[in-house]
Amino acid sequence: MDTRISVFGLGKLGIPMALCIAKSGIDVIGVDISESVINKLNKGQSPIKEPDVEKLLKSTQDRFTSTTNIEKAVLGTNISFIVVPTPSENNGSFSLKYVKEVASEVGKSMAKKSTYHLVVLTSTVLPGSTEYGIQPILERESGKICGKGFGLCYNPEFIALGSVIQDFLNPDFLLIGESDSRAGKMLEELLKSITKNDPPVQKMNFINAEIAKISLNAFVTTKITFANMLSDMSGRLPNADVDTITDAIGLDSRIGRRYLNGGLSYGGPCFPRDNRALGYIADKFDCNSLISKSTDQFNQYHLENTLEII
Repeated sequence: MDTRISVFGLGKLGIPMALCIAKSGIDVIGVDISESVINKLNKGQSPIKEPDVEKLLKSTQDRFTSTTNIEKAVLGTNISFIVVPTPSENNGSFSLKYVKEVASEVGKSMAKKSTYHLVVLTSTVLPGSTEYGIQPILERESGKICGKGFGLCYNPEFIALGSVIQDFLNPDFLLIGESDSRAGKMLEELLKSITKNDPPVQKMNFINAEIAKISLNAFVTTKITFANMLSDMSGRLPNADVDTITDAIGLDSRIGRRYLNGGLSYGGPCFPRDNRALGYIADKFDCNSLISKSTDQFNQYHLENTLEII
């Protein structure tokens, strides 16, 4: 099958993703509602600040185009990635507003196709969102049944700003929530052809993949916070040094050295909100969310303590 890709949402993840796919030799159509973003990209200018994006733009001009026309993108491709924002709500949950808007338009466009189309949700969402929030919209608007007329996968990325391209091309593993085996296999084959390091693949149902995404980031925040607790303690005890301590305990295979560093509080677009989201889900289902809440509270304390030291 001649694979052609559309990527909806040309932001800090969407643009590097689209360009990496195009660099692998696949035709890609990028879609965004912002005319200024589209105009810049079509001129070979990057609207985001991320290493190597400008270079990739220049080397993929024959494979990558961008547009605001959703229908054109869906009709001209057979796999669509949705990479739009899912803003955090005050209670720790994520908004599906933008994902639902895109899913509705993609579904309407799929109704005009007679061929199978795979939709891949990459945006971080809460458990249950893919199956109960997105799938019904796609089915209603397309008039097709998921698993027959089209496929649906949840495929979040684990990347850090400043190394998005490197992280996308060399992931520790690929996480795929699949509506059915055909959809999962199709996505796995695509991602395996793009990634450089032959990563292991974990395929599962939607809800397990959704929980795995936010719980991985939440676990990392807990590890960072533990190291910062040691840092706080070391700063108060004579001759104690946090790096000496973490170098030692990080050699234990049960712990590991990565992210076990005394330093500043964690931040960024994913860590704080994913940790709070895990706590929100725990509370919603009457589970004890003490670990997530304690991590968040200590992270804030550590920031204030650092400022006080300074």
